[in-house]
Amino acid sequence: DDAWPRQQDPGFPMLNTSKHHVREHSVGSRLALGGCRRLDPRPPRAGRFARAVCGMILLVSLLATTLGAFGRVGTQVRGFPSPGDKPEGLAFDGRYLWCNNFTDGSLYKIDPQDGSVVAHYQGGGLPTSPEGLAWDGEHLWSCHWHTGIIFKLRETSEGMEIVDSFAKPAGSGSSVGLGWDGSNLWLTCWPNPPQFQFGQIYKLDPSNGQVLAMHELPVYWIEDLAWDGTYFWSADWLFGIGFAIDVATGDTLHTYDAPGPNPVGTAWDGTHLWITDTDRDSIWALDISAGRTSVRRLDWGQIKRFFVPK
Repeated sequence: DDAWPRQQDPGFPMLNTSKHHVREHSVGSRLALGGCRRLDPRPPRAGRFARAVCGMILLVSLLATTLGAFGRVGTQVRGFPSPGDKPEGLAFDGRYLWCNNFTDGSLYKIDPQDGSVVAHYQGGGLPTSPEGLAWDGEHLWSCHWHTGIIFKLRETSEGMEIVDSFAKPAGSGSSVGLGWDGSNLWLTCWPNPPQFQFGQIYKLDPSNGQVLAMHELPVYWIEDLAWDGTYFWSADWLFGIGFAIDVATGDTLHTYDAPGPNPVGTAWDGTHLWITDTDRDSIWALDISAGRTSVRRLDWGQIKRFFVPK
């Protein structure tokens, strides 16, 4: 029931918890509260009322437990306004943040301590409608929203040099995010019906763009990627939900509520996850430590229903 197109999404339906899970908690609630368990097929009104109360207590308990666990992931640490009006991709080079801007193709080098601009590049063959950023230890990688071209970039004393470029995988959706896992380049793309109804993540050979692996994700509007050494972290642009991705399976993990309604760029600085938002025109550092110290596999269709539009 989670495969509806986004334009037909009816909002946030009630949580469809598994029968096994509900049964275990219901038995525990009946034993704890006593008079809720009856053998009569048609219990009197007082019995029905008591059962309704038990149900409400159970629901509140489940929601509080679940939301409390998610609240530990994605806590804001600090933030500042982005230098551009539509911050897209984000990357960290070990000292500075890099952020590109969708509306004018600007590429900013930013001091993460105060958000000040250290350098600004524009033109010279850089993508005019950029999406995604990744740092491979020596080069930046970016991609073009309209053409799908992926660019390998190097900062020089004269400006930003284009070292290499290649096309996105055939049949993929619009290029939106990039990540580096230490050896390979990863690309995320939006849906491209009828071939792909959902977002995709591709593992690419950085020397030529050859596809080494691919997963169609249980997410529609996937965005940029940040590698923390174990998972890639990304976000759903439309729902404002952040999450981790297990690249071996394509599963989404550790879902959290993003600071703004339209999260896009992500970067990992070794301690915090940084994220941009094109509605709030801001960049934030988030604490995701709880998600990095435990494995909590989540069903996207259920977890997204806990969040409401901002």
